Amino acid sequence: MSEIRAWKLVETNLGRAEQVPYEVAVLPIGATEAHNLHLPYGTDTMQVEAIADTACAAAWEQGAEVMLLPSIGVSVNENTLEFPWTLSFKPTTILQMLRDIVSCLEHHRLMKLLIINGHGGNELKTFLRELYRETDVRIILVDWWMAGLQDMETIFDDPGEHGGQMETSLMLHLRPDLVEMEQADEGAVRTPSLTGMREGWAWVARPWDLLTTHSGVGNPAGSTAEKGAEYIERCSARISELLVEMANAPLDDWYPYESD
Repeated sequence: MSEIRAWKLVETNLGRAEQVPYEVAVLPIGATEAHNLHLPYGTDTMQVEAIADTACAAAWEQGAEVMLLPSIGVSVNENTLEFPWTLSFKPTTILQMLRDIVSCLEHHRLMKLLIINGHGGNELKTFLRELYRETDVRIILVDWWMAGLQDMETIFDDPGEHGGQMETSLMLHLRPDLVEMEQADEGAVRTPSLTGMREGWAWVARPWDLLTTHSGVGNPAGSTAEKGAEYIERCSARISELLVEMANAPLDDWYPYESD
């Protein structure tokens, strides 16, 4: 029988939770969307949950009293809805969900929150700015893949952006039973006709059905479970270090900066 993990809200109970002075809440946010032809719709959610689990477990072992909240499994996907069964929340819906969760944390006097974002289409910084003056909860945001950015090019030949080598490798490690490599296409994308977009200084909410063939951006060829395991380990380790620092940092007027 597996042991109850006191740092995971969906597993613990009132009797245990009342005994722990939790310092940091952790909220993973994933998505439900197509990932090329070969990866499951829940790729983003499975990845961010695995990384949050690993990071929280490691932080707990180091004495950080963290609480992993249930993940949000639907995100902003308004520009990818042309692919069947993609699910999307409006940005205002995500903001209200965050507002309600933060309100609960404040009610329970858990005043530090780490949001681990697992979906590239989520622009959450704006939401944190809006919540800044609404709550005393101190919120820090991490896009989980950025925690290992300095290692990405050494682990992956061509990481890709969506359903490419990086994400495919992670899923080969986490859920190989859900990966159908024989279905994958090369993840080619169309070139913009506008100079500013080609040079990277002009932006558009990319219509994914025009940009891609089957939603993939990046070639999954060369993906291995070993690459996925290594990247998860490096990203999770850095996020666990952040959690330990957050838990140990005094919640004063200077947080999260050093005082004079």
